Amino acid sequence: MRGLRSRILRTLQSFPNAAAAQSNALLPPPDAAAPAPSEDVPEPADGDCRGGGGGDDDKENFSPKAKKMKVGSGREGDCPGEPGRGYRRPELESPSLFDPDLLAAFRGVVDAYAQALEKTQRHGDDFDDADDDIAAALDAGGRDEDPLAGLESRCPPGGARAVVLYTTSLRGVRKTFEDCATVRRLLDGLRVAFLERDVSMHAPYRDELRALLPPPPGGAGDGASMPLPPRLFVDGRYVGGADEVVALHERSRLRPMLRRAARRRAGDAACAVCGGAWFVVCGGCSGRHWLYDDGSAAAVAASRVPCPGCNENGLVPCPLCS
Repeated sequence: MRGLRSRILRTLQSFPNAAAAQSNALLPPPDAAAPAPSEDVPEPADGDCRGGGGGDDDKENFSPKAKKMKVGSGREGDCPGEPGRGYRRPELESPSLFDPDLLAAFRGVVDAYAQALEKTQRHGDDFDDADDDIAAALDAGGRDEDPLAGLESRCPPGGARAVVLYTTSLRGVRKTFEDCATVRRLLDGLRVAFLERDVSMHAPYRDELRALLPPPPGGAGDGASMPLPPRLFVDGRYVGGADEVVALHERSRLRPMLRRAARRRAGDAACAVCGGAWFVVCGGCSGRHWLYDDGSAAAVAASRVPCPGCNENGLVPCPLCS
C-alpha cells in the first residue's frame, strides 16, 4: 500500500500543475472527520447543477463521497438533474401530510368514476325500456299478443311470475355442462333476473324436473329417468332446452318472451347471503348432513341421524334469492 501511494505521488509531481493536483489527488481516509458546518463552502452559481463548479482538475479529482445530496423544494430554479426534483416537503401545520394536489386529483378520479357508473346504469335501463317498447310494437303489428301463448303450460314451484332455469354444475358430460353455461350467458346478457336450480346439488330440484317433464310413454316406467338440463321456464310456461332457447334468441323471439321478467341493473352485486352460489351451509349440522347423539365412539355410526334441515350435501337453498 505504501509503495502504491509513493508511486502515485511521483506521478502527480511530474504534472505541470502538481501543487494544485497534489492537494486534491488523495482521498480522505474513511475515518476522517467531516468538515465543520461553519466552514465557508462556496455556493454554486446560478444554473450550475454540478454541486461544485471548478476547473478541469476539480472535475477529475472531485470525490463522490464529499458530494452533498440536495433535496429540491419543487420551486422554480431547481436543477433538473437533482434527485429531489418534484418532491414537495409536507407542511407540518397542514391537517394532512399528503400532497393536497394529489388528494384533489384522487377525489376527482373517484367522482368521475361514480358519475360514469351512474350514467351507465341510467342508459342501461333506458336501453332495456326501449327494447321492450320495440318488442311490444312488433307484437302489436303482426305477432301474437302474448309471446308465451303458444307454449305449453308447465309451472315449477314458485315460477308463476318468474324465470326458472334448471341446470347442473357437474362436468361429467361436457355437452350438458356447456349447454347450461350457454343458456346462463344468454340470460345474463339480457339482464334477466332468474332463479337457477342446480339439480346436481339438490335432490328436490331433480324431483321437480321429473314431475314437470315426465318421460315419454315408451320410456322407462320406473320414473328414474330425468330430462337433461338445461330447461327453461318463463311465467309458468315451458320454453325448452338449450337448442330451443338458442334458436329463439337467433330469431329475436327470446327477448319478447322475457319482457315481463324482472331486470338486473348494471353494477348490481351478487346476493349478500350466498354470494351468487344459490346455496348456504346448513347451520344445524354445519354441512355434515348428519346429527350425532351423545355416546361412545364405537356407537357413533349407529347413533347418527340425517339432518332434517338440509339436503344430502349439507346445503340449504339461499333464503334470500332462491
